[in-house]
Amino acid sequence: MIRFAHKELSYAGAVTAAGVIAGGVGVAVNGPVEPRGWWGLAAIPVWAVLWRWLNTTRLLQRGDLPMFEAAVPIADPGSALGSPDQVRRTLRKFYGKMFAFWIVGTTALAYFEPLTVVFCFVHAADALLRGVQTARWERWHGVLLWQGHVEQEQQPAGIGRPRCYTTPRQGALVW
Repeated sequence: MIRFAHKELSYAGAVTAAGVIAGGVGVAVNGPVEPRGWWGLAAIPVWAVLWRWLNTTRLLQRGDLPMFEAAVPIADPGSALGSPDQVRRTLRKFYGKMFAFWIVGTTALAYFEPLTVVFCFVHAADALLRGVQTARWERWHGVLLWQGHVEQEQQPAGIGRPRCYTTPRQGALVW
């Protein structure tokens, strides 16, 4: 099990690092960049913030808020969450693959057009805002949100496969 906010913040860090490296490669290959039309570049982060805000409202059925509210409490958090070493191993494996994906893709695009690195940073900003939104929701509701696989006996009867699980905030295992 991985804490939802930690997953999003770690993802934002991996994508940002890949963008910085790809941006450096793009500048080294093509020289300094002189963007044509700053208003277009300024509109991209504004769009990212508006999209994240839209996902926090009830306007989208598949947004984050309905997913958080449909989260299922875990019966025995101690046995369901796993050891901290197992969580770290899972995170390193997942974010290693994501970092490799982003660095290869963004570096290939930055080789031809250095400004494509902006999309990497917009994606990182979206993940960062989602992590902050998740942390705020957890604080307001007094629970921690988790994602991952839970054994069948840990899930309440009559519920399909939920996307999120919760544990109480006080005394919870936080890595």
